[in-house]
Amino acid sequence: MLEVFFCNVGDGDATLFVEHRADAPDYVVLVDAGRPYLEPAEGSLRKEAIYFLKARGVKAIDLLILTHLHIDHIGGAMRILMNVPVKRLVTLTLPPEDAEWVAPSFVSTEKSINGLCCMLNILADLVRIAKARGTTVELAKAETERLTDRLSLTTILPKADVIERQALVFDALYHGITPEHDLCYRVSKERNPSSLMHRFTYAGRSVLLTGDRYGFDWEDEPVVPCDILKLPHHGDPKSMTPPLLARLHPAFAVISCQNNEKAKKDRPNAEVLAFVQKAVPTVLCTENRAMPTLPAATHNGIRFAIGSDGSIVCSIE
Repeated sequence: MLEVFFCNVGDGDATLFVEHRADAPDYVVLVDAGRPYLEPAEGSLRKEAIYFLKARGVKAIDLLILTHLHIDHIGGAMRILMNVPVKRLVTLTLPPEDAEWVAPSFVSTEKSINGLCCMLNILADLVRIAKARGTTVELAKAETERLTDRLSLTTILPKADVIERQALVFDALYHGITPEHDLCYRVSKERNPSSLMHRFTYAGRSVLLTGDRYGFDWEDEPVVPCDILKLPHHGDPKSMTPPLLARLHPAFAVISCQNNEKAKKDRPNAEVLAFVQKAVPTVLCTENRAMPTLPAATHNGIRFAIGSDGSIVCSIE
């Protein structure tokens, strides 16, 4: 049986896969790790990813995947690496062995570029700690990998030009070189389109995780229908398009969000939610505020159990 648990990490992502096997230890995958710290909020059950791992009895992780360089996806990874043995860590980009500390600008208040510098340093720290603790660190590849006898993983890379620009700027920053401002700014704003996407396949069923890659960015690419879809970018206005959703044709859609509004962040967006609810039989949020078609709710997360016969049982915990 494959258990898929979408953790309520508030405004962020952390998805836990556990294949329960009778003849071998459980196989565990964690995709993204939420934020490093969440301020307790009245009426909310959201919490850091490490606590979900502990609560669900996870003693070790076979594969930890970080989809892209935003704090709500990689921020919680350090505490996980420090407290839970991790066999493999996979990311889209890796710092060079001789990487220097990336300093933010002391003369600019440009949020996006300075935020990118911070994330590059966090990534370098994560890789260093992972290696020190015996974790194998790998660069993501566009391939299908058989993780176990029944569980397969297909990694979908972002567009080649996005990867190329990112590599150019990251390498420069890690070597103390200041890239041309407009290029650096563009790359800093392309962190969502640079998200890795992943399709997990088990017993003929598939779960598609989309990171934060905007729907319009990949709606013209070849896609295969899925059974369970995690909407990208927390269901905001850029997360999904009706044509793309029609081609994916999921039975379940999950939106990772929080139950209080956040300034400048419309998550989930009412218009997106409306067409998703119209097209998908079951639409669930890890946590949500009251909306015209969605009652307010908070819970620990959303759990799917996929049986060896392909059956899917969904529950809110």
